[in-house]
Amino acid sequence: MTTTHVLKIAAVAVVALGLSGCINVLPKTKPVQLYRFGYAPASLGKGAPAPVAGTILTPINLGQVDFPQEASGDRVTTTEGNEVTYVAGSRWAAPAKQLFFEAVREGFSRSATTVRLDPRGPVATQYRLDLSVHKFESAYARGRPTVMVAMDARVIRLSDRAVIGQRYVTVEVPVRRNDMSMMAEAYDEATSKAVAELVGFTQETVAANPLPDTKVTISPPPPPPAK
Repeated sequence: MTTTHVLKIAAVAVVALGLSGCINVLPKTKPVQLYRFGYAPASLGKGAPAPVAGTILTPINLGQVDFPQEASGDRVTTTEGNEVTYVAGSRWAAPAKQLFFEAVREGFSRSATTVRLDPRGPVATQYRLDLSVHKFESAYARGRPTVMVAMDARVIRLSDRAVIGQRYVTVEVPVRRNDMSMMAEAYDEATSKAVAELVGFTQETVAANPLPDTKVTISPPPPPPAK
């Protein structure tokens, strides 16, 4: 081997050693674990009902979904008394407000038997469902977390903007152990129970407030003119 080859090999070894040294001195960060929640009928202990064949589903517009600011993002919100904190090293896979919105839509799609959410908006519907979520958090008491979901739901008849139904929906699901995986399961269950109650309330309200009959009466033709 020539002297030139030896020098080249030595130079490569020095560069490789330098790179490895750079890698070793970089700070090591723990990866953030992502979680999801949604509508899971299995957590309710029963399968989703199916609409009866031939049933005409009343279209509903899902209006604005208000969410508490501290819980609307991708951080997992916890509370203890008046303190609000976030679970370190854990995030929702998408903003909690978006995941909750998707859970509501899926719940109606899979469980509603007399109504359906119409994606075309208020132009194609005569009812609107508005939601105002007040709590979506893990509340700690004596070191034990409980997932809490609380919201106001209103059904509005669009023809006269009248509120024809209103209900306060609240669900609490204790977490078996202070563990994020079990907490995510509790969010699944709490969200599913809240959505199931929301579907039932909406169907009951629409059934109790049917729209006026819109049948068109056809008049007989006028008699022929007298000769």
